[in-house]
Amino acid sequence: MEQIIQKLLNGLESRGWDCYKPLKDELLSHNTKDLIVKVITTESFRYTDVRSLLLIVPELWKDFSLEDWKYIMRKIDRPSNYRLYIDDSSYFEDIRFLYNWIGIDSISLYKNDPLLSSENKNNLDKVFPLFLHDTMRNGEEYKEDFNDGTFGNIKYFKEMKSKLISQGAKANEMGHL
Repeated sequence: MEQIIQKLLNGLESRGWDCYKPLKDELLSHNTKDLIVKVITTESFRYTDVRSLLLIVPELWKDFSLEDWKYIMRKIDRPSNYRLYIDDSSYFEDIRFLYNWIGIDSISLYKNDPLLSSENKNNLDKVFPLFLHDTMRNGEEYKEDFNDGTFGNIKYFKEMKSKLISQGAKANEMGHL
């Protein structure tokens, strides 16, 4: 897995987010839950890099269940010293992605999980709900990125929301994609 992480980092440095699609097959050859955890917890990835990976290659998560997302949430230790609007690491991007792009109340899901430590839940309190805003979803412009193929197929996002709700997650208060 270290090799694909290095390829992603090198690709980001040389080509930006355009490096994601050519690496899709190689990314999908890994355990994608563990890959997402690794990407989120790798210091060199910025939160926008992780969000873009999840948006551009939804095949990474399109078959996930609610338990798969909980697995990811449980594997990430949230830093207690995260400074809102200063730090740009990706330690909260799984929760933010589920909230903003899938449309699930991931904050309640996280806080109500008995297997998560109270320390991690408290660390989440320091950044949410202030950190929910996602500038990539401002206005209607983001829809062009689905239409022109920059982001992955929007059907995966809609299907994931329906699947997670059918498995017990609650919808958030935001609008739909």
